[in-house]
Amino acid sequence: MTGRLMSEELRTRIEHEIDTRSVSFGVWLLRRTRGKITRLWHRRAIVLTTTGRRSGRLRNVVVQVFEDAPDLYVVAANSGLPKPPAWYFNLRADPHLTAELDGRPLRLRAELLPEREAAERWQWMLGIAPDYDRYQERLGRVPPIFRLVTDEQGDTADQGAADQYG
Repeated sequence: MTGRLMSEELRTRIEHEIDTRSVSFGVWLLRRTRGKITRLWHRRAIVLTTTGRRSGRLRNVVVQVFEDAPDLYVVAANSGLPKPPAWYFNLRADPHLTAELDGRPLRLRAELLPEREAAERWQWMLGIAPDYDRYQERLGRVPPIFRLVTDEQGDTADQGAADQYG
């Protein structure tokens, strides 16, 4: 540690632990304020409810959301750890999900962006949230990005990219 109080690896692990342990509170707070709490940080967040790929149980997570109407985008950064978060794998197994944005319930389908499109979208996201560059620095690549589109029910085919992250 040359001149730093803590290593980047330790910072990543602490960030991940805080995120993981505060999910229930974050979901409650976001629902209670209908998403307004995130405006304090000039951000928007969404509650994603996925189906656990092994358990079949519903799983909630709060993530920052980027809107480019009509589509929404979320980043599976997992604090910059090498392995994507559990909700990434849940969406790869079953891309259909429900979500809550600004207190509105949504039925969505997740599409993993191909690498090239993800790289382009990433630059747009960094214009909105420049601090996200730390995830690319930690990973050495752009983290996986999902486009969330309105679910038209019946379409169960995953239109996303081949799984390149695990």
